[in-house]
Amino acid sequence: MTAAHGLTAREAEITALVLQGHATADISRLTRLSPYTVQEHLTSVFDKTGVRSRRDLVATLFARHSTPRVLDDATAADH
Repeated sequence: MTAAHGLTAREAEITALVLQGHATADISRLTRLSPYTVQEHLTSVFDKTGVRSRRDLVATLFARHSTPRVLDDATAADH
């Protein structure tokens, strides 16, 4: 996922925390970054993935990376 979008290690870490449902304050505490820095990283992630919000980020990454696997698994189970 991270390589496909060119995310840095820190952006990937923050993205993973967003995907787990963490709020900015939680991410700030967990990463020891200021909330402002977390938001700056998220802005960069949004730009790199072509989305405008956390909701869009979660939906887009799920659609791009999970749905194909689900479909592949379902196809394999049919054979």
